[in-house]
Amino acid sequence: MQRLGLIVVVHSIVAALCAVTPLQNDGHKRFNYLLSPLASNFKRNKLPVTFWVDNTIDAVNRFTHSDTLNVVLSRHSEWMLVTVHNSTECVHPTPLQSVVMASSYRSMTKFVLAMAYECFDPSGYYIFSVAEHGLSEQDISGVFEVLWKKRIHNVVFIASLEGGTVYKAFGYAPYGQSNCGSVRLKLLDQYRRYRWQHPGGWFRSGALPNFHRCTLRVGTFESKPYVIKLNTTNGTATFVGLEVDIFKTIAAKLNFSYQFVAPAHNSKWGRLLPGNSTGLMGMLQRSEVDVGFSSTGRSLNREALLRCSFPSITTQMSMAIPPKRPYTSLEKLFRPLSLPAWLLVAGGYATIGGLYVLLFRARSHPYFEHIPGVFYTIWTILMGGPVNDVRRHSSRLFVISLVLNAFVVRNLYQSALFQHLKSTDTMAANLHTYEDINGVRLSYYMYESTSRFFLENPSVNKTIRLLVDESIDWDGIMYDISQHRLQGVIALPLESITYYVKHHGSQGMVYVSERTGISFFVAFYFPKMSALQEPFDYLLHRLHAGGLVEHWLENFRSNPHTWANYEQDSTPTPLQLHQVSGGFYVWVVCVVLATVVFVGELMLSRPIRRGK
Repeated sequence: MQRLGLIVVVHSIVAALCAVTPLQNDGHKRFNYLLSPLASNFKRNKLPVTFWVDNTIDAVNRFTHSDTLNVVLSRHSEWMLVTVHNSTECVHPTPLQSVVMASSYRSMTKFVLAMAYECFDPSGYYIFSVAEHGLSEQDISGVFEVLWKKRIHNVVFIASLEGGTVYKAFGYAPYGQSNCGSVRLKLLDQYRRYRWQHPGGWFRSGALPNFHRCTLRVGTFESKPYVIKLNTTNGTATFVGLEVDIFKTIAAKLNFSYQFVAPAHNSKWGRLLPGNSTGLMGMLQRSEVDVGFSSTGRSLNREALLRCSFPSITTQMSMAIPPKRPYTSLEKLFRPLSLPAWLLVAGGYATIGGLYVLLFRARSHPYFEHIPGVFYTIWTILMGGPVNDVRRHSSRLFVISLVLNAFVVRNLYQSALFQHLKSTDTMAANLHTYEDINGVRLSYYMYESTSRFFLENPSVNKTIRLLVDESIDWDGIMYDISQHRLQGVIALPLESITYYVKHHGSQGMVYVSERTGISFFVAFYFPKMSALQEPFDYLLHRLHAGGLVEHWLENFRSNPHTWANYEQDSTPTPLQLHQVSGGFYVWVVCVVLATVVFVGELMLSRPIRRGK
């Protein structure tokens, strides 16, 4: 009995080993078409691998996809972190390395059609595998057509076209020399004698795509100096500017041509909504253009509905503030002395006039001279005119002291008056904080797309005035601010204010508020289903590392005509008409007043003559 029991146990163990051994051997050969590419393409990235599988059973090969997963885990467990999903529901974070396994072409097609672009990264790497044998190239092209609509490029489709152990790996090239924007099947590798020929070269990781001069539609509009529109003689428009230079450099590296398209109805950025967006945002959302740019800053709302690149330009969103309000020519006559100083002068000379009356007009004091016209004499001395001869030493000392005092006061006034007359009033107003701006009750003018950056700022959001019409040129707004026609400030990128100062500062100067700027990251935007973000990011990093972007910016930031490097010229500036006209205004008023007095005296003298 014991011997019989031992035989039964040994038989059971052998039966179990016989059941397991074929699967292990099968894992070395039967599944090697998938094991080898996984190690060659995904191991070096050190990222999780996500398996998307269906639960149907392959009736021909009599195994489920769990068998494949078991073999993969047993062979690559030392480096592979695996997550498994059997539906197309979104996974966070979005996987960058995925393996999609289906039992048949029909189930694969159903899976691809159900893929939501929000859940799959177009720049990720995908390996598709179908257990069904006998697929045609037309079937594979149909899957790639759906993937191209979702702008998923880095795809390898492993299929058995002849049955048995003969597999082929296919990719597709949507930007070929003769097929721009259409799917062209591309044979990547063949599986013969249980091995691929070069599985490590399926994905050109880190290599820039070549668009073979295919044309991309580019949405843009004028926003100086980032994008400047130039009208040519034949009526077509060309664009230049900071962002255009960066974009053209990227276009040359990726070898694509481009066609600029402006938003309809003279709109610019437009409103970005979950649906029915307008302007450039609507064009990108509806995939009417492949890329869009024009001083478009990065924001959470835009990144949730669109794709954006690494910042092409890092700058500030600043407030353009007006210069100090210019004084009129009459006001400049009173600006040399402050109000207390004027009161001191008036009080001092009133006291001097009183002393003159007591000393030189009193009849009971024969020791002092009789000086006629005391107030006229004081005015003459104050203005620097001659005085009557003074015979007595005591009176002479008094008069000389008045002359010296008037000389000092007059020269102090005249020196300060010249500075105020010469002043062109182009210094910035003291509006360098939100408190300063709110203290003088100025409004914050902003485009609707700009206002989103200030909605959570309690010092700003209550006094924002939206510029609903985006076609309004901000150069005109800054000119109105410089002339104090618009009671407010405007939020614009720093380079836009600098560009205005460079070209229009002589007509109307504006300045930058020093402590109200916020960081502003200008970027390229793409539709949500786009694979252009990765090559754009790669080239933008290289442009920044090479210092080219900073070099282009310096052409605007370090301009000698801007306020930052403004130096007073040593050559005296001649006074203009508006600077000296105030004195003549005073003269005209005095002449009119003297005429009225003279006419009054004539009219009063007639009754006196008749009475005589």
